[in-house]
Amino acid sequence: MAILDANIVNVAMPHMMSSFGVDRNKIEWVATGFMLTSASIMPFMGWVTCRINYKIIYLGCLGIFTIASGLCAFAWNYESLVAARILQALGGGAIQPIGMSIVAELFEPHERGKALGIWGMGIMVAPAIGPTLGGYLTDEFGWRSIFSINLPIGILTLLLGFFWMWPIHARTGRRPFDIAGYFFLVMFLVGSLTALSNGQEKGWDSDYIRICEAFATIGIVMFISIELAVKHPILNLNLFLIRNYCLSVLLSVFRAVGLFGSVFLFPLFLQLVMGYTPIQAGMWMMPNAIAVGVMMPVAGRLADKYSPKILTIIGSIAVGSSLIVFGNLDPMSQWPILVLPQIVRGIGLALLLSPLLAAALNAVPRDELPMASSFLNVSQNIGGALGIALLNNHLTEAIHFHAVRLGEALPPQSAECYRLAFKAAAIKVYRSPGMLADVTMKTVLTAEKMIYRNAQVLGFNNSFFFGGLILLACIPLCFLLKPAAHHVAGKSDAKMEIETENQIALSE
Repeated sequence: MAILDANIVNVAMPHMMSSFGVDRNKIEWVATGFMLTSASIMPFMGWVTCRINYKIIYLGCLGIFTIASGLCAFAWNYESLVAARILQALGGGAIQPIGMSIVAELFEPHERGKALGIWGMGIMVAPAIGPTLGGYLTDEFGWRSIFSINLPIGILTLLLGFFWMWPIHARTGRRPFDIAGYFFLVMFLVGSLTALSNGQEKGWDSDYIRICEAFATIGIVMFISIELAVKHPILNLNLFLIRNYCLSVLLSVFRAVGLFGSVFLFPLFLQLVMGYTPIQAGMWMMPNAIAVGVMMPVAGRLADKYSPKILTIIGSIAVGSSLIVFGNLDPMSQWPILVLPQIVRGIGLALLLSPLLAAALNAVPRDELPMASSFLNVSQNIGGALGIALLNNHLTEAIHFHAVRLGEALPPQSAECYRLAFKAAAIKVYRSPGMLADVTMKTVLTAEKMIYRNAQVLGFNNSFFFGGLILLACIPLCFLLKPAAHHVAGKSDAKMEIETENQIALSE
């Protein structure tokens, strides 16, 4: 539910604008505020969990998330809605790394893959069903229902957690809070995520984006400098000297491109090019969500038995090839080319999540698990924002490029273009009312629409192909992943070998 609420609001924004009488720039803070707050709170949880047991902090954050969802549902004006969304993000953003840390604490390395596979179903399925569920709830029950649906689920989970969970403490000592490091890390996250989210709309060369980039640059430089100097950093940078952890963080960015290539580009293609409604487009996306949901536990079990190198290579090839196949879509595409690549991509995405999470958490010392899990979630947020920005920017440029080239090859004023457009729009030209009564002018306008429509198709094709190439480009990184100790040794001495290897890596 925490991940679902990050993107479920997008389809309801026009209704929120009408309710509160605000423009698009203001209402976008309902989504942007949630994203920035979630990313900012995640690193903080690595320190909090060293002081408070997991049950208290988890149920406390879940309670904040549930109460804030109710406040969102009953928001009385625009300001109260934004404030409630920020409060909701404080709870929802904290739930994700705490949940991963609990799984890592409860299960030994040879069992973590299976557990993370079940836990990770929410990460992969939520973005796929978010727009569909949000569109359905908004159309049937109003935009407030996308928040009120959290209340019964949150209350039920709180009750189950209160009676079922037992106190679990992180196996790490208390450490002082690195205020300066946290400040500059938040500065970097806010600056980079704001730039990535608004670059296409504001313009990548605009002063607004330049200022965000400057904040992000100053933040990351100061953060690294402080973390290397202080005794108790908020992030132990030595973790990135551990090969599997560092590679998992990098590969999570590549995986984000594959994930958002399906949940961002594909519904746009279905609606803008093929003419489906948001709910219909969501139904066409269900095969991907189902494939991911079914495959995640299987991928988790495979992660406990086989090297992450093999699984991630297969996953990268599956996701990359499915996006390349989508590079052949057109407005008349039939169900096989719409559905079958989604199933392949769902299988591939599952193979890119569970093995990577297990490889990352199995590679770090046990007392660093809270910190490591927090920054894994941060990297996923950054990767998601980067994936959307990269594909959105490429799509816009590709459509513009093909529109110019098609216009040069077939100018609307040419006789050939006139004949083609006149035949394609003959009924519309003679029967549709309009201020332009001249048949020639109407035909020229129709020709321009034809050119832009074809440019859209070609632009989407290029963007899908581009996303596929990015996924295939990460295969060399997959080859660098090392098998976990329990893959090459018996389960009885796997733990000893892991601890020894980690201590050596950190000391180096």
